[in-house]
Parts: sequence; C-alpha cells; structure tokens
Amino acid sequence: MEDYDLNATDLMKSFKAIQELEKGIPGDEYQEYSVIVLGGLSGRVDQTVHTMSYIQKLRKTRRETFVVMDENVSWVLDEGEHTIHLDRSFLGPTCGLLPVGVASTVLSMTGLKWNWTDHPSSFDGDVSTSNWLDSDDIFIKTSNPIWWTIELKLSRAGSSS
Repeated sequence: MEDYDLNATDLMKSFKAIQELEKGIPGDEYQEYSVIVLGGLSGRVDQTVHTMSYIQKLRKTRRETFVVMDENVSWVLDEGEHTIHLDRSFLGPTCGLLPVGVASTVLSMTGLKWNWTDHPSSFDGDVSTSNWLDSDDIFIKTSNPIWWTIELKLSRAGSSS
C-alpha cells in the first residue's frame, strides 16, 4: 500500500492501514485488532518520542496497543483504575510507571515491591522505575495517562539462563 502523505510517519501510515483492514467487508461486523508494535522505543530519540506520543494519542481510539522491544513490553494506561493479570514466568521482575507526556499524575498501586498510595509522580519529582512485580495481579490507579513497562524474560541465544 503506497501512501505519499509527507505529514505522516511510517508508524502513522501503518495504523491507517490497520484501520482499513479492521473495516473489513461492508456489512461485516467491525473488529478492532490488538496491535503489537515491534521496536520503536530505541534508536533515534526523536523517533522514540514520536512513537511514545503517537501511542499515547491512540489510547483515546484504540483499546490495546503494545510496544515490544528486545527486553520489555510497554503500553499506555489511561487515567483511571487498571487491574493487570500477568504471567511472571515470562514477565518481570522489573517494571516501571512513567509519567510521559503529562505534567504529573497521582499514582496508587498494589502488587509491586514498592507500592504507592496517592503519591505524586512527575519528571520533576518521583518516578517509579526499577520497581519489581510482587504478584501476578497488579492494581494501578492513575490520575493521568502513564506508560507502564515490564521487563521480558526471553531466553537469548547463547545465554545460560
């Protein structure tokens, strides 16, 4: 599919193509796909920030968009309450809650090694990084959108783990 829109990045064009696929055949029921973006959060800083910005904007129109990198999976949690069920056999232990794209948020969480209750988080203050999963069930409440990121436990070729 060729798209010569110079105001759209390849990532934006990819989501446009996904939306066309989701429309399907006229008369069929609309189906929204879960989307996994491979890569996009490493390399050039400007492209990384664009990926984060675009995925954060998509949260308003798309329920499930994940970004998977070599060592972690990340997605945006919109403001509100979230219960996340995890399989720690391939996720964790390290995780983080990042107030990217917002001035600040107020976080409460359970199921992590270091839980907060109504704790302010911002780039000018506290950010929950290098936290650890302490349960398969995580509860997060946030007053503004945040990035949730979890380490992947993938065996690497040649590693002994």
